[in-house]
Amino acid sequence: MVRAATPFIRILDGADAEAFHALRLHGLRSAPEAFGSSYEEERELGIEDVRRRLDDQPNAVFGAFADDVLVGIAGFAMNTKSKQRHKGLLWGVFVDKDWRGHNLGKRLTEAVIDYARGHVDTLHATVMATNISARALYLGLGFTVFGFEKDALRVNDQSYDDELLRLDLR
Repeated sequence: MVRAATPFIRILDGADAEAFHALRLHGLRSAPEAFGSSYEEERELGIEDVRRRLDDQPNAVFGAFADDVLVGIAGFAMNTKSKQRHKGLLWGVFVDKDWRGHNLGKRLTEAVIDYARGHVDTLHATVMATNISARALYLGLGFTVFGFEKDALRVNDQSYDDELLRLDLR
């Protein structure tokens, strides 16, 4: 049940590890085709590993909170290779189904974009080619398609194609 709260967005830290891990696992279980990671792999992570991931700056994970409950997430990761440090990655965007339609996916993605501007020149993302709403969101925020990967993921013997996206920030 959706409450009347106006969700707010902030960067998560190690203290948010349990809430992040629970919502991430929920996303991986409910939409396995939308993520490169699997529920089975991520559930094996210890909470200390999750804390380290959240505290690993300049990488960042943004969370949308309603009534102090984490209802949406979106991540930013910098490339660690010296020749590729100018590129970042938008990853793991997920909004709980009860909070979809409240513009949280867009607000979370915009938060990642704003943060990325201070760290990289280009932001990359991957979207399942048939995920019309996510694709429209990213393209509407200025991302452009630069590639297509056929059979990018397989979930339960079902093949999924991905579009590779980029957003120039400078």
